[in-house]
Amino acid sequence: MVVQKLLDPENAQEYKDDIKQEYEDLRREYYDSQKDKSFVSLAKARSKAMKTDWNLVKIVKPTFLGTQVQVKYDLTKIVDFIDWDPFF
Repeated sequence: MVVQKLLDPENAQEYKDDIKQEYEDLRREYYDSQKDKSFVSLAKARSKAMKTDWNLVKIVKPTFLGTQVQVKYDLTKIVDFIDWDPFF
């Protein structure tokens, strides 16, 4: 459909103009939405960075590294924990 519109010499320029206008509207809408937000300077943001003393944090070593295969496992036990969104 897009290629057909672009190849049509009578309607190609109109189609391009419509796309440009649509993107201009999106751009204007985005910048208008940014006006209500308050931003801090980079220096202030860096001064508020999370500071962690890794010597005080107890990190537990995992019992194994790599892939672990579960051959006989009842999938009905974990079906409620699966995020199905990436599949649809």
